[in-house]
Amino acid sequence: MWERPAERTLYQRHLLNLARIRTQHSDPVAEHFYTDGHSMDDFQIMSLEKLSGSDKFRKTMEQLWKEKLRTYRPYGINVQE
Repeated sequence: MWERPAERTLYQRHLLNLARIRTQHSDPVAEHFYTDGHSMDDFQIMSLEKLSGSDKFRKTMEQLWKEKLRTYRPYGINVQE
């Protein structure tokens, strides 16, 4: 997952995801971790690379990482656009 500079930092995004899991918010990440035998103990986040450049470049790199790591359904929770 990449974050544009004007948006949340990775740390802020991590805290937001944890809060959504705790409150059983209805988004795909939160739902994954409060259902199917998972818990917040299973949740981890890692930065894959720090990018600079245009939004278009960062978006392209995000798509490449999603494909490489097979995070699209049915293997992951991302939906192909």
